[in-house]
Amino acid sequence: MTRHVLGATLYIPAIRSNLAATLADENLGLRSAVVCLEDSVGEADIDIARASFANFAANHRSNGTCRVYARPRDQAMLAWMLGLKGIENIDGFVLPKVTTQNVSGWLELIMKTDHAIMPTIEGAEAFDVAALQVLRAQLLPFVRQVDAIRIGGNDILNILGARRSRYRTAYEGPLAQVIRDFAATFIPAGFAVSSPVFEHFGAPDILAEELERDLEHGIMTKTAIHPEQVRQIHAAYRPSVAEFADARRILDDNALAVFGSDGSMCEPATHRSWAANIVARAQAFGIESHENITPIMVA
Repeated sequence: MTRHVLGATLYIPAIRSNLAATLADENLGLRSAVVCLEDSVGEADIDIARASFANFAANHRSNGTCRVYARPRDQAMLAWMLGLKGIENIDGFVLPKVTTQNVSGWLELIMKTDHAIMPTIEGAEAFDVAALQVLRAQLLPFVRQVDAIRIGGNDILNILGARRSRYRTAYEGPLAQVIRDFAATFIPAGFAVSSPVFEHFGAPDILAEELERDLEHGIMTKTAIHPEQVRQIHAAYRPSVAEFADARRILDDNALAVFGSDGSMCEPATHRSWAANIVARAQAFGIESHENITPIMVA
């Protein structure tokens, strides 16, 4: 199944005055963004955020590259959004605080439309593999409309009274097992998984390490809260020349069953999915310093 390559998903509060300008910034290279009316908007600013979003929806036009989602506070706000003029200009919705108990209510609203969704799991069920498996079963009939399953890292840590360290990656703290469980539960079933935000945008070295670990777990989209994070994430998603060359050889119809490349074994039977991901990354983000890659067909 073809998946949208979301890259760094930039969260932008709906009350931000430069919302439209940020989305239109070609130098930023956004592939996905979320206009947020939930945690990034205080109670005192909800009315301002609603008015701002209504105006944005009525005037937004897709540039064909960046998918734009809205994040409502609750199901009542989603129902309100769906009635807005121009809501068809929004690609989908990020559903906050999804659980096994409330997911049917979210789906009842959204599945009457053509919008995509990105459910965010950020409560105690994130620690419960059995609950994640139930959510997978509940979402599976709608997998084609689910652009990604989002891990609400900060809300999950809040349950523990903890916060992300600026000195270590998520894979060296309480979120490590959560991310692994999400990847193992959802990715084999055909869902994409989005890695949590690294909120310390002043520590790019740690973000770089975390991005490597994300890719090792089959995760190639990540929440961002700062434009510089977008650039860094997209740069990390560019495969090397050697990786791209290996991927094309693996996907070649005439590839040997097993062959060597620079001291590593390549086995098309087991490396084909990896190779397809490398090609998708190259087509979306380029290869190292190269900006554009000629598309090739991947079966």
